[in-house]
Amino acid sequence: MMYEGTKPNVKCVCGETEKFPTRVGVHFFGIRRRRTRRRVGVHQCRMCREAMQPNPPPPASVEVRTAYKKYSSSSLVLRGTSLTVRRNTIYGLLGPSGCGKTTLLNCIVGRTKLDSGIINLESNGIDEIGYMPQDLCLDPLLSVEEIFCYFGTLFGLRRDEIITRYKYFNAIFDLPNRDMLINNLSGGQQRRVSLAVALLHNPTLLILDEPTVGLDPILSEKIWLHLSDLSSEGKTIIITTHYIEEARRAHTVGMMRSGLILSEDAPENLMKCYSCSSLEDVFLKLCIIDTSKIIQKTPLPMDCVQKKLLPLDNNRKFETRRFRAQMLKNRFLLWRNKQMTYLMLGLPIIITVFFNMAIGRDPKNINIGVINDEIDLGSCANFTKVNNNCFLDEQMYGSCQLIYQLHKRTYRINEYYDVETGRESIRKNQIWALLRFNWNYTDALKERVNSGRDSTDSVVDNSFLEFWVDDSDRYMSILIERDLTLSLADALKNVVGTCNDSLDKVISYPIKIHDALYGTNLGSFTHFVTPGTVCICMFFLPLIYTTFVLLDEQNDGILDRVITSGMTFLEIASAHSVVQICYICIQAFEILIIMYVFYDNPYIGSIATGYSLLIVIGIAGMIYGFVLALANDSHFAAGFAGVGTNFLLMCACGFIWPTQGARHFVRYINQFVPITLAIEALRGITMRGWTLNHTAVYMGFVSMVIWALIFYVISCVLYKLKKETKKKL
Repeated sequence: MMYEGTKPNVKCVCGETEKFPTRVGVHFFGIRRRRTRRRVGVHQCRMCREAMQPNPPPPASVEVRTAYKKYSSSSLVLRGTSLTVRRNTIYGLLGPSGCGKTTLLNCIVGRTKLDSGIINLESNGIDEIGYMPQDLCLDPLLSVEEIFCYFGTLFGLRRDEIITRYKYFNAIFDLPNRDMLINNLSGGQQRRVSLAVALLHNPTLLILDEPTVGLDPILSEKIWLHLSDLSSEGKTIIITTHYIEEARRAHTVGMMRSGLILSEDAPENLMKCYSCSSLEDVFLKLCIIDTSKIIQKTPLPMDCVQKKLLPLDNNRKFETRRFRAQMLKNRFLLWRNKQMTYLMLGLPIIITVFFNMAIGRDPKNINIGVINDEIDLGSCANFTKVNNNCFLDEQMYGSCQLIYQLHKRTYRINEYYDVETGRESIRKNQIWALLRFNWNYTDALKERVNSGRDSTDSVVDNSFLEFWVDDSDRYMSILIERDLTLSLADALKNVVGTCNDSLDKVISYPIKIHDALYGTNLGSFTHFVTPGTVCICMFFLPLIYTTFVLLDEQNDGILDRVITSGMTFLEIASAHSVVQICYICIQAFEILIIMYVFYDNPYIGSIATGYSLLIVIGIAGMIYGFVLALANDSHFAAGFAGVGTNFLLMCACGFIWPTQGARHFVRYINQFVPITLAIEALRGITMRGWTLNHTAVYMGFVSMVIWALIFYVISCVLYKLKKETKKKL
């Protein structure tokens, strides 16, 4: 049997006493003790022995291993970069412009995807990361207070917490007045606001890209003091800077050149290792090392693949707080950018008013030429009154009656004396048409009525009215031919006067025109074009607004920053859609009021059905705006694509001309063009009174819903492709 005892009064070098254990053996025939022998030398107690052991380093908060990134086959930016950022420390990343610092930070935060390599982050949620990009990436039309409210709401902070944090950062960074717009701030003030926004939600990992550029030394000192306090409070900070000496405030410094980390260690250790008095001298010594051979022979391994998803890759869930933040921002922008608001609300009014004033009305005061060999035009005034007697009994001139009817239709009559002169005037665009009456036009007409089938050929020829017209403008020529025919009919009725009924039956047209079933017998081109104009306006107005708003945020880097902060594209698109649908409802109401109330175009169907159709058309146009914004990188390209699409639809959708007038294969394709069926549906609702039960109206709704879904799928595919492309770039 064994037991342990102790031996007192053994002193350590620190003055403390320690009791050594003594093992005692017990036998059946007595007791025998075995004492532990003391070692020769200086004795150390347990606490001193533990103090002499080296402390383990804190765990890594960020680890990058063999990171490779290339933008093209000849542009390798990261060449096997590896770094380790310990928890609760400041890591200063130093290097010249173009060495890959920003690319490395973008890979860590998840904006860019490595071609090869591994990144491990201790932070699991996107809200635990605070990121300040090198560019401003803040909406220039918002004020400082609105920027804080937007990002604070995005990260789930309450209003009072946002105000408290603003006051806190204002005391540290000397922020500008909260009412000042970002666009009116200096470069240094903008960077201070950008830094404060990155720190707003109190993240555990801070990634700051050039936060002190353009700041005065006093403010830079304040920022570094605050960063030191944050690291002592448990924050991990990665900071890039061009000012090498200010990086001595960091716990660890990484020297980067040509996509490689040349060395990383504490600033004091680096200066001691390379026998230098400053970090700048250390960096110069490291740059002297020949890395060209390493750079040329750097392979691109394919077996080192990122398997663990970064926080930004895991951020796919729709959250209400971020949606509310985007809605708040949209409200700020609507209030701030009043010109855009007035334009979106006023443009439908301007388009519809000018359409009704300029399009569809019959031309007035058209110049035509007349050659009247029967009587002088000046003498026609005595023969243009309404006749109460039969023209067979009195001396009357049918040519004067026709000219009188043309005057009533606002035509301007120019007298000519020979055919060649009149035709030359048509060639010079002085007149649109030329009429010629034979010298015995009225007498030949009388003889033709009296003789009937026995009329001679010369009588028949002289009773015809000769007509030449400029047919280069088909609509004008059709209009003149129509008015000439109607004027001739009215003139014949007038010259018949009190002739017997048999003569009236001979001269009158052998056709009886009843009232139109839909529309009126006097309908104009305006009535035909109005539904197409309404549908095109409702499709393209939301398209223009959506395209340019998204491109503004995309080109200024605002979209990338908010997505890096946790906002998803679905949340951005949903918030924009809410604002845009409000615009669509107002625009549809304005168009209906002006088109069908103020200008009294025919509308005999259900107002609710027509209004609903316009809203569906507007939503489809809005989603098509997402497609154009994601498919183009510039306003010019997006505008060119929008104008081209507008022109194509105007030609193919039946807006200018009925689709039945197109060639067979075009007429078949037109059915699959956006808003073609919608125009037919609106034309049926407004001019025929059709309801949703009618196939044409029903298919108009169905076609726009299908096109909206198609545009939505295309926009999702384009967003994923663009996201992957940006990560590769």
